[in-house]
Amino acid sequence: MKQKAFSRPIVRRRSKGSSKANEAGNFVKGGGSSSGLLQPITDSLENELMVIDRDYRIIEANNAVLLRHGKRREEVIGRYCYDISHGVSERCHPPHHKCPIEAVWKTGKVARATHLHVYHTHGDRQERYVDIIVSPIMDSQGNVIAVAELVCDVTEAKEFELKIAESMELIDAKVAQSRLLALNTIASVVSQSLDLDTVLSSALDKTLEIMKANIGGILLWDEERQMLCYRVHRGLSARYAKEMCLRLGEGIAGKVAQTGEAILLEDISMDSRAARLGLIASEDLKSFASIPLCSKEKVLGVINIVSREARKFSADDVCLLNSIAAQIAVAVENAKLHQEVQHKEEIRGELLREIFSIQEEERRRIARELHDETSQVLASLTANLEAAASILPAGANKTRALLRKAQALSTNILDEIHRLIYELRPTLLDDLGLVAATRWLVDNNLVAAGVTVNFKTVGRERRLPPQLETTLFRVAQEAVFNITRHAHAKNVSVNQHFRKGSIRIHIKDDGRGFDVKEAVSSKDRPRGLGLLGMKERVELMNGTLSIRSHPGGGGTEIDIEIPMNYGGSSG
Repeated sequence: MKQKAFSRPIVRRRSKGSSKANEAGNFVKGGGSSSGLLQPITDSLENELMVIDRDYRIIEANNAVLLRHGKRREEVIGRYCYDISHGVSERCHPPHHKCPIEAVWKTGKVARATHLHVYHTHGDRQERYVDIIVSPIMDSQGNVIAVAELVCDVTEAKEFELKIAESMELIDAKVAQSRLLALNTIASVVSQSLDLDTVLSSALDKTLEIMKANIGGILLWDEERQMLCYRVHRGLSARYAKEMCLRLGEGIAGKVAQTGEAILLEDISMDSRAARLGLIASEDLKSFASIPLCSKEKVLGVINIVSREARKFSADDVCLLNSIAAQIAVAVENAKLHQEVQHKEEIRGELLREIFSIQEEERRRIARELHDETSQVLASLTANLEAAASILPAGANKTRALLRKAQALSTNILDEIHRLIYELRPTLLDDLGLVAATRWLVDNNLVAAGVTVNFKTVGRERRLPPQLETTLFRVAQEAVFNITRHAHAKNVSVNQHFRKGSIRIHIKDDGRGFDVKEAVSSKDRPRGLGLLGMKERVELMNGTLSIRSHPGGGGTEIDIEIPMNYGGSSG
């Protein structure tokens, strides 16, 4: 209520209110049986005490009010309580303050509130937190005629409370920062490898470090055995880790895996749910935290953090361990997927080796049959045609010409058969090795096509294991065939480098080049399939294949390098 609202004539209200105010004032001053003792008592209080009427005017105040506000009695009595307390011209209202006096008017019961009061003392403005207790003053009929407002200064307590709150916020922030740092550390550790055992060992070590513990382990669910078994552990005996394999629902870890909910114990040796209590006692285990490793609503295993001393895990510990377990679970799933991919790649590699081996064996068989049967028949046919032509009479020129033509055709077919035999399986590769076979390949395909070839061998030339020689020859063969079919090159260099631990072949042409990515992705084209075949052959030998090409005449470079210890036998 603003002050100017009281400037209107309020004689009738004032008359009624005045009698109640006087009654209340007499009560505070010690009228009646109190014999004037109440006022001295109120003046002796350190806390402010005011009597306020229904118009929110102060009708009585003790000395504490006068001292706090630095005013004389006549400057306080008759003034609005909100004017004296807050220095404002209207009653207290939200959101700044809620007036407790209104509640007393409505309910007739004691009301409390905390306000920020403004004090002007000796020209200085001070803001103080105060607790306000407002009690009703009633007449003989039980009507509330005024209120007594007791004001207690709680600034120091409030400031202490705020400092505690700030400290708690700071502690919470530090805890959150520490937790985030821990999670980042775990994420960094588990992302450094896709090997399952490496991931688990690193994750367990870092978790124990974060939890300031030195005993623990990670159990994974074994699908084949249908058991939960330790995969890595620290501070536990080998006997304990071997024997503590649990069925789903068995023991603490088994129940955690079954329910997907963590279990924390101050002393596992005293818990009836634990399995193999004798084994636990022999390890002298006490506090035990078992957290599920869950990924995509599937429990992959459990991580246990253990101590040989009683310890109560806090809510923060549980929250941190759950977050760490979630990180580890994702890493475990990724590592398992990687293992599956590796296993499939190994199977694929074995199938490819078998296919390539069958191909080579079939090439040998066909080459042998062509040499032993077809070429022999053609050679005999050629000789017979020549013999037949030689015994014709002098006048049979037309017949002789036909026989000579058939003889030439037979000779050409025989030469083509010999070339095919060498392409299927050159005897030079088996008899003289990679260098001689590659030189024959280049001479019979590139040089024969009019291409200038620079063939060079670096290092100590030597025989290589048959499987390695075959792989290098087939890759070089595909490269040479691609040059003759697609490159339109004029110059080609072929370098074979015999190193101590590996063999390297470098083939370079000055042809028109091609888009490597497009060619490899076009598996339906012969070149794309050929390039993929080269890549697979080299990778099966643990080697590397690099193809660099520049479309539009920039030429192509191919680098093949395979280690001597590729994993095959020496033959």
